[in-house]
Amino acid sequence: MIPRNALAQANGRLKLAACPYRLRERSSQYLYVYETKRGGRRRSAQAFRADDPAAVNQLTDLLLAAQQNLQQGGSGLDWDSLGGSRRGQSQTPRHAQTWGQIRALVLAAIAPGGPKAKDRSPFVCFREKGYFVRTFAASDPATTEQLEQFCLYTPASLIARQRNPRQALIPRPYNSSVFAGVVQMAKYLARRQVEIASPELILKLEALKKNAGSRKRPGPRFIPSTDALEAWLDLVQKDDPMRGWVMAMIATYGLRPHEVWHLNRLPGQCSDPTFIEVSTHDGSGNKTTKTGHRFAVAWPVAWLERYRLNDQARSKKMLAGLRKKHPIKTAKAPDGSIQCFNNGDLGRVVTHWLNNSGHRSCEIAHKLMGEHQPYAIAGQQAPAPTQGRCTPYDLRHAWAIRARETTTWSTTLKAQAMGHSEAIHTSTYLAGLTAAQKEQGMALLKAHDEGQPQLEASAPRVARHMPATTGVVPRRRLATTTSKTLKAG
Repeated sequence: MIPRNALAQANGRLKLAACPYRLRERSSQYLYVYETKRGGRRRSAQAFRADDPAAVNQLTDLLLAAQQNLQQGGSGLDWDSLGGSRRGQSQTPRHAQTWGQIRALVLAAIAPGGPKAKDRSPFVCFREKGYFVRTFAASDPATTEQLEQFCLYTPASLIARQRNPRQALIPRPYNSSVFAGVVQMAKYLARRQVEIASPELILKLEALKKNAGSRKRPGPRFIPSTDALEAWLDLVQKDDPMRGWVMAMIATYGLRPHEVWHLNRLPGQCSDPTFIEVSTHDGSGNKTTKTGHRFAVAWPVAWLERYRLNDQARSKKMLAGLRKKHPIKTAKAPDGSIQCFNNGDLGRVVTHWLNNSGHRSCEIAHKLMGEHQPYAIAGQQAPAPTQGRCTPYDLRHAWAIRARETTTWSTTLKAQAMGHSEAIHTSTYLAGLTAAQKEQGMALLKAHDEGQPQLEASAPRVARHMPATTGVVPRRRLATTTSKTLKAG
């Protein structure tokens, strides 16, 4: 029979989530499910053996997914998915899990509070209108071959092959981030004892990923210049104060789009008037944002006044209106921590303000354009810069480049302000530096280290807004941090 501690843990999870279903140990070889309400239904779960601890976790996930369905107005648990309880009824063999059972397990994992609630992207194939839902019925037995085909070939070519058997299958690019997500999905199924995610398949996928070589470089970023960004923010602030306030906060502080919703202290509420507090610090390690609690720094400082970000009454009103229109959604994870499970959706709200191919009327009226300088071979004429539409993350990258070009801040300070490591700051966020920006940044550091006064003519325009108390690290202390910065950069 099933170990008592496993059964107790399963019922503990169900009770903690206020789930209306429970598990019980019976004299038969199968688990037993019942409803907690008076006169509730009961049934033997013949698809889940009582002597298999993995089956306990799988059935628990199924019940939690049924609870989510019930809360969303659905019918709750599909009792037939348990395998039936009538005598003589054929039971589902243990090694023939159905796509419906596997989907229920995945949906429970990516549901609010689930272990994969913050990392749902690799599992979209199991969601409504996903590949496995469109291709297989819930009662269809799942096979390793079906999972392997999805992992190796593009879903579009697989669907085309179903319509026309002569259609060629198109392999996925094995050095892409999409294939890495597919491997992650298959490995998770294997950890959850899903039989079709066989060890042989996992080894094959890992080998393809390893032998494919370096990850494909992402497409170019179109970073807006400070002048172009400033002029664009002026227009947006005038036409749409709410969205203008959000975009000005992202640009001034280098925030991730979803972090605007999680501001705990606004400009002027911290000990340094140029700081803001992102998320809350409770000492428990909870991360309601991607990288958790931190303080961000305004740059250039003049934008605080220009876009009225330091008007606390106005900023409070804007933030409250944003949260009301697009609420933060939270859930308690099994470990007791609080998860904000719709941060991705909040970030997409801002992304669609800048570019929404499906609903152009929902975009900000004014387009923000940036430039990318293609690679130039030494001795040959440099190609002309290319233009493209900006994303919210391009504003974040612009903050990092602007701070590198026009301040003497250390890499440590800039990385902490942006909420990532120094290595990520240097290798990712400074990758878009142009030669002129690198030259200007080094000239500024060199002049600062040598104690030379910065000439008004050579100093960048935004550098003039640097406050004497917060913009420049004291020269004696910078002597060590600058050398570290140059090594890191």
